[in-house]
Amino acid sequence: MKRITSLLMLALIVTLTSCGGGSTGEKGKQKAKDFKLEVKETYAPGEEAAQQVLLAYKTKDVDLLKQYASWAMSMTLDEDAMERPDFEKQLKRWDGAIKEVRYASDVITLESVYYAYAHYCDDKEDPDKIYVVVIQSSDKEKWVITMNPLRKISKATFEEKSAEIAE
Repeated sequence: MKRITSLLMLALIVTLTSCGGGSTGEKGKQKAKDFKLEVKETYAPGEEAAQQVLLAYKTKDVDLLKQYASWAMSMTLDEDAMERPDFEKQLKRWDGAIKEVRYASDVITLESVYYAYAHYCDDKEDPDKIYVVVIQSSDKEKWVITMNPLRKISKATFEEKSAEIAE
């Protein structure tokens, strides 16, 4: 009996010390801490949040994505929400940088809502299209994901947006 207990303890020690040594997590996922993001001294409004949302999708980190979701939306996010086969190639090519951020605003139920469209990748198959992550804010400081945060839009639509956030 003492020998079985010792073997179980040894197996537990080996298991605990062998976990987490690589750069991938469960099912071969890349860990967010192992991916290099472009770090800037100053960010455009929403730019850092957009970068973190992309990192969450790239590394399939639900907990990180929930930090950039409204309370109601965070309750519905799970592993399935991270599966975006339509954006897999672009997320793999994403280098950690945001190319440009454009803005739009709207008034919803008497409150101003600001949208940031962060261009992170060009469409290699269609030069007139780009990939953006879209986030929104009511105070221009706390940015959250929209219902469909990863989008493919035309360059013309992106360029119609403002280069500056509305006052």
